[in-house]
Amino acid sequence: MSIRALRTLITIAKEGSFAAASNKLGLTQAAISLQIKKLEEEMETALFDRSAHKPQLNTRGHALLAEAEKIVQHYDQLKGIIHQDETFSGPLVIGSINTVQVNPLPSVIREIQDDHPFLQISIKSGLSAELATAVDLGQLDFAITTAPQSILPSTLSWQPYIEEEFFVAAPKDSAENTPKDLLSNHPYVCFDRQAWAGRMVARRLRQDGIATRETMELDSLEATLRMAEASLGVAIVSLPKSRQIEVAKTMKLVPFNPTFYRTIGIISKTDSRWQSVIETFLERLQALSINKT
Repeated sequence: MSIRALRTLITIAKEGSFAAASNKLGLTQAAISLQIKKLEEEMETALFDRSAHKPQLNTRGHALLAEAEKIVQHYDQLKGIIHQDETFSGPLVIGSINTVQVNPLPSVIREIQDDHPFLQISIKSGLSAELATAVDLGQLDFAITTAPQSILPSTLSWQPYIEEEFFVAAPKDSAENTPKDLLSNHPYVCFDRQAWAGRMVARRLRQDGIATRETMELDSLEATLRMAEASLGVAIVSLPKSRQIEVAKTMKLVPFNPTFYRTIGIISKTDSRWQSVIETFLERLQALSINKT
């Protein structure tokens, strides 16, 4: 009994006919018929009812089909174990800032695990500075963070993949149209000033001479956005282009002039054994970001 014949049987069942299976597999109908004939000879029984216009699996054919699917699946798994790329296998612990963990990281992980089923991925969330420290200590294999706000130690490397513009997010009915007016006239829901993105925002506010009235300080940009959406104040958030369209439907987004951005990328050990995986993550993250703009 050949794996090829079992695959042919499965394909006939899925496609509904010998002709459709022939097109799917790129074989002639004669070749398909010959494979099934040999399989029936080996099983010493007919697998199809040929009295109808189109041959249909009979009871014994259906019984063999169920087992054939298990055998082929197990065979493919055995091939994977033998031929798997060792750089894409084993436990991988990733750190991620909250905004990326919500989107697009789940889609990227799904794509990569579909291609590399022996890669066992787990995720830890945190602020960029915390994640960078965890990478340096070997607690994380790499992390997706905001761009470092100081020079990294020589043991770490940084690779960017996207820029997100900062906006003042305010309730839709806010009358003010500049960041300074919005921040001067409304309570300010502040993102953690110890976080790298928080430091960028605080520095820009000082440069622009904007005084604020902080009512709360949160460790999540997404949480500050939700507070502003609930009319508890205004927030300064960075958004990818696709998210800007979504948020602008329910909130007022006012850009800074000149605009400023935060860059997001991957921090890893300079000698990480996961370099191939990191490059793949960067490519997929960038591709998803481009496709959604």
